[in-house]
Amino acid sequence: MLPDAVPTESPGAETTGGDSVAPPIALCVTCGLTLCPGCAPAPRGSVSSLAWEDGSQPCWSRLWGTALASSLEPQRFFGELPLGRVSEALAFAACAEVFALASLALPAALGLRWVAPELTRQVLSSSAACGTLALSWVAFVTCMLGLHALWGACLDWGAQLPGARRLGSSWQRGVRFGLYACGWDLLTSPLGVLASLLTRGPLRAWAPIGAAARAPRLAQRAYLEQCLGADAAAQQRARRLSMFVLSGGMLLVVLLLLAAVASLALRFGY
Repeated sequence: MLPDAVPTESPGAETTGGDSVAPPIALCVTCGLTLCPGCAPAPRGSVSSLAWEDGSQPCWSRLWGTALASSLEPQRFFGELPLGRVSEALAFAACAEVFALASLALPAALGLRWVAPELTRQVLSSSAACGTLALSWVAFVTCMLGLHALWGACLDWGAQLPGARRLGSSWQRGVRFGLYACGWDLLTSPLGVLASLLTRGPLRAWAPIGAAARAPRLAQRAYLEQCLGADAAAQQRARRLSMFVLSGGMLLVVLLLLAAVASLALRFGY
């Protein structure tokens, strides 16, 4: 019977000895219909409860709150990861990586200015060099997003290889897992450390940062066990596939970074 429904007898139904000839019909007191899927509660896991996907809060509060939750409670956060749109997770990941990598670039630039002031002046005075640096930064952000998304997708693919029993997930949910894991990069970045110091104080600031460093293993296991329902063999397949694919992806990122540095060095005769 539907929630808040009341039984009523079918119009025109004859009764004999107090027994109804036709069975009672359940009517929803909200809409008055016998079938009301719109009034019924949504299936578990189909509605997001993530702070980032709550549009009523400011953007930075949603970003920081989601990053904190993914680090301090990785087993609950990723073990109960709700269904949703990949685009929302991608927007979170893009914001997290842009802030994280920008906060890394700033101290790197200051360090280069202190170690090699003449090279820094030459780079900043060359529009071509500045363009190369900007493109390299955009490429690095894109690579980080791709690696995170690929990690999550590989967990699903590895757990559902041919011959394995079909598990209750899809590659979209795996991609959401990988993209929301970008919150760890934000927390462990210089900006994340500064924000944690300002919001939590010097004594409590280091707990989220340490938790973010320990979160990947816990989050991966929680996702495989609770969201996918994977057994030990499926979890092992998923970990092996993700490790193999990510090793190649990370090698490609390192090669791209070295190529950008070599291009700048050749341009200025180093």
